[in-house]
Amino acid sequence: MSTSATFDRLQIIDDAKQFTYACMPNLNNQISAWDLRNAGTDYNLVAVLGSQSSGKSTLLNQLFDTKFEVMDRSKRQQTTKGVWMCRAQDMNVLVMDVEGTDGRERGEDKEFERKSALFSLASSEVLIVNLMENQVGSYQGANVELLKTVFEANLRLFGNKSRQSPNLSGPPQRTLLLFVIRDYTETTPLTSLQETLTTDLQLIWTKLSKAAELQNQNLEDYFDLSFTALSHKIFCKEKFESDVQMLRARFTDKSRNDFVFKPAYHKRIPADGLAFYMMDTWEKVLTNKDLDLPTQQELLAQFRCNEISAEALAEFNNQAERQKQPIEEGKVINGLGEMMRSWRSGALARYDHEASRYHQGVYKQKRADLVERVDSTLSHLFWGQLNNLRRDVLAHFKVDVTGLVENRLNSAEIVKACQKAETCFIGGAQEAIVTDVVPPLQWEEQLRLLQEDIHAVVDKLPKDVTKAETEDRKKDGKKLIVSLGPLGAVGARLSPGGSITGRVGFGRKGRKSVASMFS
Repeated sequence: MSTSATFDRLQIIDDAKQFTYACMPNLNNQISAWDLRNAGTDYNLVAVLGSQSSGKSTLLNQLFDTKFEVMDRSKRQQTTKGVWMCRAQDMNVLVMDVEGTDGRERGEDKEFERKSALFSLASSEVLIVNLMENQVGSYQGANVELLKTVFEANLRLFGNKSRQSPNLSGPPQRTLLLFVIRDYTETTPLTSLQETLTTDLQLIWTKLSKAAELQNQNLEDYFDLSFTALSHKIFCKEKFESDVQMLRARFTDKSRNDFVFKPAYHKRIPADGLAFYMMDTWEKVLTNKDLDLPTQQELLAQFRCNEISAEALAEFNNQAERQKQPIEEGKVINGLGEMMRSWRSGALARYDHEASRYHQGVYKQKRADLVERVDSTLSHLFWGQLNNLRRDVLAHFKVDVTGLVENRLNSAEIVKACQKAETCFIGGAQEAIVTDVVPPLQWEEQLRLLQEDIHAVVDKLPKDVTKAETEDRKKDGKKLIVSLGPLGAVGARLSPGGSITGRVGFGRKGRKSVASMFS
């Protein structure tokens, strides 16, 4: 359900060229209020450039139902100061309204014009260039200087890197320049205006000062050009509104051939990282530091993947901490393995859901780091659980054997007690296993230690415990063989003929005769 906050505008750069105070948290919050924080890269960003008081804010409000402040025509003074942002209604589109060029407020100071153009290029997919029909063909007009600034900014931002879009396996990353010709009278055909503008653009590009490695780069290597015209807003109001609706369809209807938001234009900045990206980009622009989009994307990925990993790890640690103290106190936690598997999969799923949108190299490296920290905690809990389980099983075995001795039951019953202890341990150990943990979680060594503990208990049993049972077996002409496998697995079987003979395997400790234990 839409609220007023859903479409509130926000100033992100003020007229003093500062990323507005506390803007990053404000922009983060506003992106959430715009219901875009979880959009990933399923959103678009458009900016408008043009002369001051040329109706840029009015155009955006008509096109996107935004709420930018518009000029009071009775005063005719600067309205938009700095850079503002708003969400379009009924579209996953963020719109930037950029301060107009050639305003009297800044006079000959062109620094903000250059920096805002660079910032807009680094952030948006589509740059709307708003100009009047009577400015077309006027090479000395303010828009020529603006376009020159845009082209210079593009070379600085992308250079020859534009041919390698880091996150797209398709056409190289580009920017769409959408020229919106205002107050169109239809006296001159739109095609003629388009040809004139294209010729002027090529001339501007040719005269740019380029690095040696960029001398052969053409305008078309970096930009797609598109042109449209709007009738006069006041004198042809109905025609203007109809023209605007036709232009709006190019932003909303993905089935159109002239749909403006093509994949090659997208900067691949997930919405939840946009605030940090913009803040860092503006800081570099303002201080004239080197800036290129692939590097910015990687830096953003480092920042956001660290944040996402920390959030996932904090939740995981909170879950694990609840079981850490009981284990350290020597308790066996029922269902610990199921809990640990759930914690691990939950932490990785949370990380993957948000971080996989970012630079793949950074995402995978940070994921490996997260896995290592999670597995380290799980390993600690696993070994604690196994130690407690071994002690617990041994304690119960001692109780069982004591009862057997007191009741003077036969050796077969003692063997069953050994089997019961071993089975109980193996079941508990297997339940605690978490697959994919590196190094793998193994319980065989703990089983061997348990078997040695059991042997030590058996060694201390009175020698006459099984005397009566032995005589019974002799009468039947059978032998009772008690054996332990290579790892000490306890077993018992009856064999025909003779007295009790047999062996008890003790792994590396050698073998001991059953007679010394049970006769």
